[in-house]
Amino acid sequence: MHASRVVIVLRNRLWILPALCILTIVIGQLCAAKCSFIQGDILGIDLNVFGILFYSMLLISVLVQRKLNPEDWLMKTIAAIVSVGVGAELVLIKFQVENSVYCPKCLISGFFFLVMFFLVARHLKKWLIILLIAAGLLFTSFTFSGSIIPSYGDVLEPQFGSDKAQDEIIIYSDYFCPHCRKIDQQINTVLVKIKDKVRIRFVDVPLHPKSLEYAEAFLYAWFVSGNNIETAVKVRELLFDAAIKNTDQAGVISLLTSKNIQVKYDKEKARSIFRGFYNESLKKDKVNATPAVVIVKDGERKKYVGGIDIIKALAELSSL
Repeated sequence: MHASRVVIVLRNRLWILPALCILTIVIGQLCAAKCSFIQGDILGIDLNVFGILFYSMLLISVLVQRKLNPEDWLMKTIAAIVSVGVGAELVLIKFQVENSVYCPKCLISGFFFLVMFFLVARHLKKWLIILLIAAGLLFTSFTFSGSIIPSYGDVLEPQFGSDKAQDEIIIYSDYFCPHCRKIDQQINTVLVKIKDKVRIRFVDVPLHPKSLEYAEAFLYAWFVSGNNIETAVKVRELLFDAAIKNTDQAGVISLLTSKNIQVKYDKEKARSIFRGFYNESLKKDKVNATPAVVIVKDGERKKYVGGIDIIKALAELSSL
């Protein structure tokens, strides 16, 4: 009895379902950085944009149909569009099953859409519905291009030294900065010496056009070596040397592998670290020049800019 009442309510307020589909896509975009989701396009139009346009068209059609009630031809048109959409939805579901990654945003909006289909399908003959679903399936199979963007909500930040230490050192540098290169070896000597006493973080500041490519290379090495400070400083030394020659990223990767440093390509994972940890650190410490070092000790955060002040501050910290 309750189910039939819900069906009657939804048939009288059919606009609710496409509206919920649109709302689901919008909310889903807000958590895109923390959720696994589908990235793709249909006819070159981003999947999310295409979905919002499609559901908006349905929403407007349903609202117009209510005004023109009881114009049955318009409801048949809506039912035909929805039937084609079901074929497209089947392709997207198949794509998720094949990749073993299920997008909550896609599945929830798809559920609301399928409910709408079952409510409007009665306006068309079964054979016509089957043909329309097949047409939607074929159309989407040839026009949909997609990939899976994995969840990086649980990605660890690049961190070295002692996990249990309260004191922390954050090194801000740019591989193309001559002042950073000049003091890099001195910094690394101190870091290796005090690695068991502090937490160490490196933040690459994108001041040079190629800085992001070098920062990616550093993270590609970190994905394999983990929080090994010796490997990290070796990679940084090689990157500073490569920057002098203006080596491109492919050359940098070749240089690292020639030195027996393994790398793991994952551009999206690297970019997620840029968007998260790197950007948050730069904003928090208001870094706009390199070299810079922030030392967090006894809850107090101090920033040092310039080679002389940095080396002096690190020397004092290592002597404690």
